[in-house]
Amino acid sequence: MKASDNSFPKELDGAKVLYYTDKANYGEVRYPDGTISDYIFYLAICVYPKDQSYYVFCCDENYEVVSDAVWDSVEECKRITDTLYPSVKWIDFSQDNALD
Repeated sequence: MKASDNSFPKELDGAKVLYYTDKANYGEVRYPDGTISDYIFYLAICVYPKDQSYYVFCCDENYEVVSDAVWDSVEECKRITDTLYPSVKWIDFSQDNALD
């Protein structure tokens, strides 16, 4: 899913984006044999309608979700992700798009 006007998409795989990161190298996703299947360039914290769980999506350079993890709260998503990527800077989607 490409974003319009170089902005982060409002939704990923049908889930509403709450927080996201700028483009950076967040590693890769590997097949069981160790070969690389995808590179991770963006992270996003999202929620599906009528779902009480929160998801950390790992996205490729085209904003396609290549991996995810489910957690109980936004705070838990941030805490766990921050241990894996200590320099991550979250952007609040609602604040970044307040003028839309």
